[in-house]
Amino acid sequence: VSIMELPEGMSRVGCPEPVEGLSWVYILFMRNGMLYVGQTSDVEARVQRHASGTGARQTKQLKEFILVFTEGPMEPSSAIKRERQLKKWSHAKKIALIRGDFESLKRLSKSREI
Repeated sequence: VSIMELPEGMSRVGCPEPVEGLSWVYILFMRNGMLYVGQTSDVEARVQRHASGTGARQTKQLKEFILVFTEGPMEPSSAIKRERQLKKWSHAKKIALIRGDFESLKRLSKSREI
């Protein structure tokens, strides 16, 4: 159980149930404010791997995190493309997506400076 506080407009989300043959994109909010983007066919199992320190280098170093976003289910190839897309986004743009702030997301998409 994490005692971290999330920024305003963000909330913890539950792990979706796996769907045979499909994948999910997810975002973790790390204790240092970083956002980790990943994709998997089983979000709950992947989050448990991150928590145990066997997930990824970033989550291994900062073991305290909260699942704040999931998107899917989708074809695995689409999940890989979406993960790559989101990893290229600015921090502000990812925050807008997580918050469901589509006006800001639209504005940020037009500006390459932010």
